[in-house]
Amino acid sequence: MPSGPFARVIGAMNAVGTLWIIGLMVLINADIFGRSFLHRPIAGVPELVAFSIVGIVFLQLAHTLRSGSMTRSDVLLNVLERRAPRARFILLAVFHAVGGMLLLLVAWKYAPSVAAAWQHPERNFMGNPGFFTIVQWPLFALVFLGIAATAIQFFLLAWGDVRSARRIAR
Repeated sequence: MPSGPFARVIGAMNAVGTLWIIGLMVLINADIFGRSFLHRPIAGVPELVAFSIVGIVFLQLAHTLRSGSMTRSDVLLNVLERRAPRARFILLAVFHAVGGMLLLLVAWKYAPSVAAAWQHPERNFMGNPGFFTIVQWPLFALVFLGIAATAIQFFLLAWGDVRSARRIAR
Protein backbone atom coordinates (compact mmCIF):
# COMPACT_ATOMS: atom_id res chain seq x y z
CA MET A 1 0.00 0.00 0.00
CA PRO A 2 1.60 3.29 -1.04
CA SER A 3 2.09 5.92 1.60
CA GLY A 4 1.12 9.50 1.08
CA PRO A 5 -0.30 12.46 2.98
CA PHE A 6 -3.53 10.66 3.83
CA ALA A 7 -1.63 7.64 5.14
CA ARG A 8 0.35 9.97 7.39
CA VAL A 9 -2.86 11.59 8.66
CA ILE A 10 -4.47 8.29 9.59
CA GLY A 11 -1.16 7.10 11.03
CA ALA A 12 -1.15 10.19 13.25
CA MET A 13 -4.78 9.53 14.23
CA ASN A 14 -3.78 5.98 15.18
CA ALA A 15 -0.83 7.28 17.23
CA VAL A 16 -3.09 9.74 19.07
CA GLY A 17 -5.46 6.86 19.84
CA THR A 18 -2.56 4.81 21.19
CA LEU A 19 -1.34 7.68 23.39
CA TRP A 20 -4.92 8.15 24.57
CA ILE A 21 -4.98 4.48 25.64
CA ILE A 22 -1.81 5.01 27.68
CA GLY A 23 -3.30 8.11 29.30
CA LEU A 24 -6.48 6.21 30.05
CA MET A 25 -4.50 3.41 31.72
CA VAL A 26 -2.72 5.98 33.90
CA LEU A 27 -6.05 7.58 34.83
CA ILE A 28 -7.66 4.24 35.70
CA ASN A 29 -4.68 3.18 37.81
CA ALA A 30 -4.64 6.55 39.59
CA ASP A 31 -8.36 6.14 40.31
CA ILE A 32 -7.80 2.63 41.69
CA PHE A 33 -4.95 3.91 43.84
CA GLY A 34 -7.10 6.80 45.07
CA ARG A 35 -10.03 4.51 45.88
CA SER A 36 -7.91 1.84 47.58
CA PHE A 37 -5.39 3.84 49.57
CA LEU A 38 -6.73 7.38 49.88
CA HIS A 39 -10.47 6.59 49.91
CA ARG A 40 -10.87 9.33 47.30
CA PRO A 41 -11.78 8.25 43.78
CA ILE A 42 -11.13 10.58 40.87
CA ALA A 43 -14.40 12.21 39.82
CA GLY A 44 -15.69 11.30 36.37
CA VAL A 45 -13.47 8.32 35.58
CA PRO A 46 -16.38 6.12 34.37
CA GLU A 47 -17.59 8.92 32.09
CA LEU A 48 -14.09 9.58 30.78
CA VAL A 49 -13.54 5.87 30.12
CA ALA A 50 -16.82 5.58 28.19
CA PHE A 51 -15.99 8.78 26.26
CA SER A 52 -12.47 7.54 25.56
CA ILE A 53 -13.34 4.07 24.28
CA VAL A 54 -15.59 5.49 21.58
CA GLY A 55 -13.07 8.18 20.65
CA ILE A 56 -10.18 5.72 20.45
CA VAL A 57 -12.11 3.27 18.25
CA PHE A 58 -12.98 5.92 15.70
CA LEU A 59 -9.51 7.49 15.75
CA GLN A 60 -7.97 4.12 14.90
CA LEU A 61 -10.62 2.74 12.53
CA ALA A 62 -9.17 4.04 9.23
CA HIS A 63 -5.68 2.80 10.09
CA THR A 64 -7.08 -0.60 11.03
CA LEU A 65 -8.73 -0.81 7.61
CA ARG A 66 -5.61 0.41 5.80
CA SER A 67 -3.34 -2.11 7.53
CA GLY A 68 -5.66 -5.01 6.63
CA SER A 69 -6.55 -5.72 10.25
CA MET A 70 -10.32 -5.39 9.83
CA THR A 71 -12.07 -8.65 10.65
CA ARG A 72 -13.43 -10.46 7.60
CA SER A 73 -13.79 -13.96 6.21
CA ASP A 74 -11.15 -14.61 3.55
CA VAL A 75 -12.27 -18.09 2.44
CA LEU A 76 -13.74 -16.93 -0.88
CA LEU A 77 -10.95 -14.40 -1.41
CA ASN A 78 -8.31 -17.09 -0.90
CA VAL A 79 -9.97 -19.38 -3.44
CA LEU A 80 -10.29 -16.52 -5.93
CA GLU A 81 -6.66 -15.53 -5.40
CA ARG A 82 -5.57 -18.94 -6.72
CA ARG A 83 -8.21 -19.48 -9.40
CA ALA A 84 -9.34 -16.03 -10.57
CA PRO A 85 -7.15 -13.21 -9.22
CA ARG A 86 -8.86 -10.57 -11.34
CA ALA A 87 -12.28 -11.59 -9.96
CA ARG A 88 -10.80 -11.32 -6.46
CA PHE A 89 -9.76 -7.71 -7.05
CA ILE A 90 -13.14 -6.89 -8.60
CA LEU A 91 -14.93 -8.37 -5.58
CA LEU A 92 -12.65 -6.43 -3.23
CA ALA A 93 -13.27 -3.22 -5.21
CA VAL A 94 -17.03 -3.70 -4.86
CA PHE A 95 -16.68 -4.50 -1.15
CA HIS A 96 -14.51 -1.44 -0.51
CA ALA A 97 -16.70 0.87 -2.61
CA VAL A 98 -19.85 -0.28 -0.77
CA GLY A 99 -18.06 0.18 2.56
CA GLY A 100 -17.11 3.73 1.57
CA MET A 101 -20.64 4.55 0.44
CA LEU A 102 -22.16 3.16 3.64
CA LEU A 103 -19.80 5.22 5.77
CA LEU A 104 -20.58 8.34 3.73
CA LEU A 105 -24.25 7.67 4.45
CA VAL A 106 -23.46 7.30 8.16
CA ALA A 107 -21.46 10.57 8.09
CA TRP A 108 -24.31 12.38 6.33
CA LYS A 109 -26.83 11.16 8.92
CA TYR A 110 -24.46 11.86 11.83
CA ALA A 111 -23.48 15.41 10.79
CA PRO A 112 -26.64 17.04 12.29
CA SER A 113 -25.83 15.47 15.68
CA VAL A 114 -22.31 16.90 15.55
CA ALA A 115 -23.67 20.34 14.66
CA ALA A 116 -26.29 20.22 17.44
CA ALA A 117 -23.70 19.18 20.03
CA TRP A 118 -21.44 22.04 18.90
CA GLN A 119 -24.20 24.66 18.88
CA HIS A 120 -25.81 23.59 22.18
CA PRO A 121 -23.15 22.07 24.45
CA GLU A 122 -25.32 22.76 27.50
CA ARG A 123 -27.81 20.16 26.19
CA ASN A 124 -25.23 17.65 24.98
CA PHE A 125 -23.11 16.40 27.85
CA MET A 126 -22.43 13.18 29.71
CA GLY A 127 -22.08 12.68 33.43
CA ASN A 128 -23.98 13.87 36.48
CA PRO A 129 -24.69 17.60 36.71
CA GLY A 130 -23.21 19.00 39.89
CA PHE A 131 -20.72 16.15 40.19
CA PHE A 132 -18.94 15.70 36.86
CA THR A 133 -19.96 16.57 33.31
CA ILE A 134 -18.15 16.56 30.00
CA VAL A 135 -19.44 18.12 26.79
CA GLN A 136 -20.02 15.69 23.95
CA TRP A 137 -19.13 17.76 20.90
CA PRO A 138 -15.41 16.80 20.94
CA LEU A 139 -16.37 13.12 20.98
CA PHE A 140 -18.96 13.64 18.26
CA ALA A 141 -16.37 15.49 16.16
CA LEU A 142 -13.84 12.65 16.62
CA VAL A 143 -16.44 10.07 15.62
CA PHE A 144 -17.30 12.12 12.52
CA LEU A 145 -13.61 12.50 11.66
CA GLY A 146 -13.07 8.76 12.07
CA ILE A 147 -16.09 7.93 9.91
CA ALA A 148 -14.95 10.32 7.17
CA ALA A 149 -11.35 9.07 7.25
CA THR A 150 -12.50 5.45 7.08
CA ALA A 151 -14.82 6.23 4.15
CA ILE A 152 -11.90 7.84 2.30
CA GLN A 153 -9.72 4.83 3.09
CA PHE A 154 -12.39 2.48 1.75
CA PHE A 155 -12.48 4.45 -1.52
CA LEU A 156 -8.67 4.47 -1.77
CA LEU A 157 -8.64 0.69 -1.32
CA ALA A 158 -11.38 0.32 -3.96
CA TRP A 159 -9.32 2.41 -6.38
CA GLY A 160 -6.24 0.28 -5.69
CA ASP A 161 -8.28 -2.88 -6.29
CA VAL A 162 -9.57 -1.54 -9.63
CA ARG A 163 -6.01 -0.71 -10.69
CA SER A 164 -4.82 -4.19 -9.69
CA ALA A 165 -7.67 -5.82 -11.64
CA ARG A 166 -6.73 -3.76 -14.71
CA ARG A 167 -3.08 -4.81 -14.47
CA ILE A 168 -4.08 -8.48 -14.37
CA ALA A 169 -6.32 -8.01 -17.43
CA ARG A 170 -3.38 -6.83 -19.54
